[in-house]
Amino acid sequence: MPRPERQQSVLELLKSLCGLEPLKKLFWSELNYQRVNQSLSRRGWPEAAAGALADDPVLFAGGGQDNDFHVIYARLASEHLRLGDERTVVARLLKDHPYALFAFSDSSQNRWHFLNVKYDEKAEKRRLFRRITVGPGERLRTASERLALLDLDAIGPDLYGLSPLAVQQCHDEAFDVEAVTKQFFEEYKATFGILQDDLKRQTKDQPWAHDSALQFLNRCMFLYFLQRKHWIGGDVDFLRSFWESYKRNRQDKDSFFERWLKVLFFEAFNNKFHGGHRNFPDDIKRVLALAPYLNGGLFLENDLDRKHSFSISDVRFEQVFTFLERYNFTIAEDSPLDQEVAVDPEMIGKVYESLVNVSSEADERGDAGIFYTPRTEIDLMCRLALVDHFANRLGQSHKNLLYESVFALEQDEKANADKAMAEAKLWREFDACLREVTVVDPACGSGSFLVGMLHILDNLQERAGRQLGQPCSAFDRKKRIIGQSLYGVDIMDWACHVAELRLWLVLIIDAEFTPEELHVRSEPLLPHFSFKIRRGNSLVQEVGTVNLGHISGLQSTSSEIKARITKLKNEKLKFYNNDPSCHFRSADEAIREELLLFRDILDAR
Repeated sequence: MPRPERQQSVLELLKSLCGLEPLKKLFWSELNYQRVNQSLSRRGWPEAAAGALADDPVLFAGGGQDNDFHVIYARLASEHLRLGDERTVVARLLKDHPYALFAFSDSSQNRWHFLNVKYDEKAEKRRLFRRITVGPGERLRTASERLALLDLDAIGPDLYGLSPLAVQQCHDEAFDVEAVTKQFFEEYKATFGILQDDLKRQTKDQPWAHDSALQFLNRCMFLYFLQRKHWIGGDVDFLRSFWESYKRNRQDKDSFFERWLKVLFFEAFNNKFHGGHRNFPDDIKRVLALAPYLNGGLFLENDLDRKHSFSISDVRFEQVFTFLERYNFTIAEDSPLDQEVAVDPEMIGKVYESLVNVSSEADERGDAGIFYTPRTEIDLMCRLALVDHFANRLGQSHKNLLYESVFALEQDEKANADKAMAEAKLWREFDACLREVTVVDPACGSGSFLVGMLHILDNLQERAGRQLGQPCSAFDRKKRIIGQSLYGVDIMDWACHVAELRLWLVLIIDAEFTPEELHVRSEPLLPHFSFKIRRGNSLVQEVGTVNLGHISGLQSTSSEIKARITKLKNEKLKFYNNDPSCHFRSADEAIREELLLFRDILDAR
């Protein structure tokens, strides 16, 4: 770890990072790199790379022998830090600067990405882009810790001096997301344990305490992702403002959870807030009155909320709040080729899977059959499964072309594959296959496979829509894919809740609505996942003596039962979409209909 004074100096510079001068001071003075200040001409660059920048990039600092490790600044022409623009620029710069750190800013130099490129040993030497984000609304503790590790004076030279490769390796370690994950997990585990023990002391119910502590942390963390969208009063630090307003207005002791958070969760986020709450100051009332209509299940009062009388004290909430405030949350899940050094939904899934050992059902993760599968392996398995499925539908003669299309990751690979698909006149049939595919993960855990499949299907459907002239917003497209194509089952209830949380977060990242638009929506923003992620035992194929296996079940099911199954499936899709024409007014009504149908299936066998 860097020295505390070094980290504090870096933190202060990051807070003031607007324009090039603080950036130069960071590397020249604090991190001990040599001054260079050399403009890099874009002459001869590809049009896309040259057009992405507002000015020629600047090699402003160097390190190692002969300053052969380069620190390069590039100002994007856009007001947004687009990952595609950065990849295009870096691909060109790497040809002349193989050992480098890249600092990108938006055109106004208010928001920044520090970008490290590491070659992934497990993915055919593909370039892995890892970013640290700095700017307004970002929590900078992790950023300052990781960037302080780049101090050249702290890198020990070997017998031949300090090689650029040694500097590059230091940068690779500083941008290691696993290090952030480990730190987050250790702090999360401690916070979770304290809250769980408190709830257990109050109720003497260990399983309930485990699930309730998890649910409370889920809800709090969702707020951190949600406020990143500026959806709660336009305040990216809403929860801090909410908590400080409570303390400032001298409320009754230990009433924050009962009289403030519950109102936010169960009333404001469900479009039920009324002005009769005298405990709120006027500014908080205005924010709650315009809170986004979320619904979706996470903020509906449920059996866990009602089973026991319990409280979460102000001291206990402050412990949770202090922990969460230390981290920067990003709502973008990493792709196989892009990672952000921050807390993302995938990291939360990994943490929860590691926490299974505190449950009463299993003392060891392996006893529960739960193991974390790395993202790159998930991505590979999803793509291989899709290629086989599409080849079976469209013909084995097209398998190589389908492989190229599904496995295209870089922009040039996608462009070449899309052109080949167009020449083969496959897009219309391929689009139909994409819309009809059904994916079930029978042991979904925290939803990693479902999220991975969603990202791949979304990319393929976006490309198909572009080719066929059928544009669709990313939010609507992902919502449709989840509703029509993705299903998950897990025997652990907590896993189902985490999988739901991750799918909700994938949706909100692409939801481009103002707070006002969200409030006046007639339907809630989040769909119902009650029938998308289910708790159950996928290994059970027989009930009594009746075999419910997929193939044998189809052979012995009557046409009348099949028609009822289809009708129920359509009604549940309406329920997912909050369709007012849905026959079911609640999930319980749909479950009762499921049970009736299930009994009739058993009787018919």
